[in-house]
Amino acid sequence: MQIHETAFVVSTYRSMYETVSQDHFAKLWNNPKTDALIPNILKTISKDEALLHALRNRFFYEFMTSYFEKHGGGTLVNFGAGFSMYQFQLSEQVNTIEIDKKDIIDHKKDRIDQWMNNGALPKRNIEYLALDFNEDSEAQMVSTLKPLIRKAPIFILVEGVLFFLDQKTCDKLFSVFAKLQKKGDCIGSVSYLPEVEDTKVYKRLLHYFDSNNDTEDPFSHQTTPQKYYENLDGYQLLEAADGFGLSKVYAKAHEALIKKEILNESMYILQRS
Repeated sequence: MQIHETAFVVSTYRSMYETVSQDHFAKLWNNPKTDALIPNILKTISKDEALLHALRNRFFYEFMTSYFEKHGGGTLVNFGAGFSMYQFQLSEQVNTIEIDKKDIIDHKKDRIDQWMNNGALPKRNIEYLALDFNEDSEAQMVSTLKPLIRKAPIFILVEGVLFFLDQKTCDKLFSVFAKLQKKGDCIGSVSYLPEVEDTKVYKRLLHYFDSNNDTEDPFSHQTTPQKYYENLDGYQLLEAADGFGLSKVYAKAHEALIKKEILNESMYILQRS
C-alpha cells in the first residue's frame, strides 16, 4: 500500500459514518478497490478505525466552521490534503489551497473540476499545489505559497501527515507555518502521543504498514508529545482533544470505545501569537 492509497481509505472511512463526520461529499471518492481493502484493515488493525477518522473530521469541521464564520471567510491551507472535502463543507467565502504529492493533487484537481462542472459539488475557489515535504526547502515552500494566500485569516491544517514524517521535516513544516501566518491565525494538527507506542493496536498498525507498504514509498513512524505543541515558538495551544473523548460527544449512538484498544489520535488547535 502506497501513501496515496491511504487517502482513499480515509475518505471511505468518513463516508461510512457520514452523520458523525458531517462530510456529505466523501462518498464521491468511494471505489471498489478501496472497498475491498477496508474489511481486512479493520480486522487486522482495529474495528473502530473508520469511526475514529470520522470523529477527527468532525472536530476540525466544527472548529473551522466557527472560525471562518466569525471572520467572514478566510483561507484554508490544507497540508497533506489527500481527498478531504472540507472546502465544500465550508462557506464559499473561504478560499482553499490544497497541498499534497503531485499524483494526489493532479488526480484530485481533475475529479473536483469535473464534479463542480456537472453540479455534483458546489463551486469553490481552490488552488492546487504539489509539494514534497521531505525534499522541498522551507524557503521554497514559503515563496511558493505566499502569493496564493489572498484572504485572511489563515487556517493551516496538517491532518494525517505527521505520522509519516521524521522530526526534522516536522520542525521544518511548523517553521513554514510561522512564516505564513500572522497573529490570530490558527493551525489544526493531528498526531499520536508517545504512550500509544505501547499499545497492541499501534503495533498492529506498524506491522500492517510494514507488511503492505510499497518499498518505494517509505514513511516514518512518528509520535509527538503534547509538550511539542505547548512549546512551539510563536504559538499558543488553544485546544486539545482525542478520538476517545470526541466519541462521547459526537458518537453517543455508537458502541462505546475502549481507550486502550483504539488508535487514539490527538487533535490540536494552535493560534499564532
